Amino acid sequence: MSDSYQEAARIIRSARRCVAFTGAGISVESGIPPFRGEKGLWNQYDPETFDIRYFHSHTKASWEVIREIFYDLFGKVVPNPAHYALAELEAKGRLGSVITQNVDNLHYDAGSRTVHEFHGSLKKLVCLGCRAKYMISEIDLTRLPPECEACGKVLKPDVIFSGKPFPSLPGQIPLMKLKMPTASS
Repeated sequence: MSDSYQEAARIIRSARRCVAFTGAGISVESGIPPFRGEKGLWNQYDPETFDIRYFHSHTKASWEVIREIFYDLFGKVVPNPAHYALAELEAKGRLGSVITQNVDNLHYDAGSRTVHEFHGSLKKLVCLGCRAKYMISEIDLTRLPPECEACGKVLKPDVIFSGKPFPSLPGQIPLMKLKMPTASS
């Protein structure tokens, strides 16, 4: 084991509390490309597709890309050893929770129980009309855009799109609106 791994293990063993913060890098080994970089999704897709204003004005086109990337591609991926290692650390009481920027649900799939999905989850859809929530497994994505069974309005993945503010907790200073990176950033 390298010195850096040994040092990390020592820190975890001696810590009173540990939290893991993960991003795109942990899911790359599972087959999910990052958004940025040489093989990033922004090189293949227009980042504007994930802007909430674009979603509202080009709902069907946006849903076509969302389905292709997030449900056709991401729907086939499975957790990798890093996801399982974090779930094992949690099960052994060494890790309190996982905070992730990822929307792929792989931490839950690996067995983690306390996961804070900072950007939301692709496993859930929310109605833009009545705010009803659905599990993606309940929705047929062959007809786009999917519609709410209760009120007939459009469903949206329950994730933070660019151009939309993060939800804030009571007493918390609201976070700034996201700016969508360009393909060159």
